[in-house]
This record gives sequence, C-alpha cells and structure tokens, in this order.
Amino acid sequence: MSEDHDRLAGWVSLDLRMLSILLIFSSAVAILVLALHFKGRRWDEYVVGFAAVFCLALISSLILTNVLAVFPAFRVESLFAVR
Repeated sequence: MSEDHDRLAGWVSLDLRMLSILLIFSSAVAILVLALHFKGRRWDEYVVGFAAVFCLALISSLILTNVLAVFPAFRVESLFAVR
C-alpha cells in the first residue's frame, strides 16, 4: 500500500477582536487614501481604489501583527498529516 502524506491539516486560531480592529483600521486607511488622492474621479475608480488599498492594508497589518504581536489575529497552531 502506498501512503499519501502530501495532505496536511492544521488547527488555526482567529482572534476575532483583533481581526475586527484590523478590518476597521484597514477601511479607515482606505477611506483616508481615497479622500486625499482620488479627488474628482469616477465612482468605479473609487470602488477599485478602495478595494486595492483595503486589501493591501489588511494583508500588511495581518503580517505585522503575526510578526510583532504576542496574540496575533491569525495563527496556525499545529500541522499534522491526514490519511
């Protein structure tokens, strides 16, 4: 019998308080950037700009909290092989 150890599973923990703070922070950063740099544009450019800045701010703040914080917003607790 061949054993397939390529499939892994893991326990993941989410801190919902930290995640909600990061969501609010990312949306505030996106609104601030739109207010300062997107004056007089069309509405679809506002939507795309908000989505881009929001995603960049959220990903960078998640990475920073995982590197710097004692209790990060997203953490992989353990990995194990699944049969």
